[in-house]
Amino acid sequence: MELFRKLSESYRGIKLGRGVVGKTSHATLAIIGAWAIIIFRLSESIILDSLLLCSGAIATLVYFWWVNKTQEFATKNPGLAMLEGAEFVEYQKWEAEVKGQPLPNSPLIPTPHENLLSRRSSDLPRGVE
Repeated sequence: MELFRKLSESYRGIKLGRGVVGKTSHATLAIIGAWAIIIFRLSESIILDSLLLCSGAIATLVYFWWVNKTQEFATKNPGLAMLEGAEFVEYQKWEAEVKGQPLPNSPLIPTPHENLLSRRSSDLPRGVE
């Protein structure tokens, strides 16, 4: 049990990359951990061992499928694969500035404090009045 506590403490100190690289790193660590548990749990019971090995094989197949799909996505969308969330929005702004494209003056998302009652009923979605 002490070994798992030390491993979890050392894992918390690791800073993995963002985007596809970070998610793939987490998945890789998880599959390595799963196989370590499977190997640790092998016993003389053929039934238990075959269940463990089959479940590990299935998890590994899912892992390889997922990594393949994320790599395809990263090849098609390098900006999205590299960053996440607000960082991607900032990257798009920077990319637009570099290309000389004007940035929109209005906010992309309306403020949540906007008074919905001041809107005309024709502006509201159907059924909301």
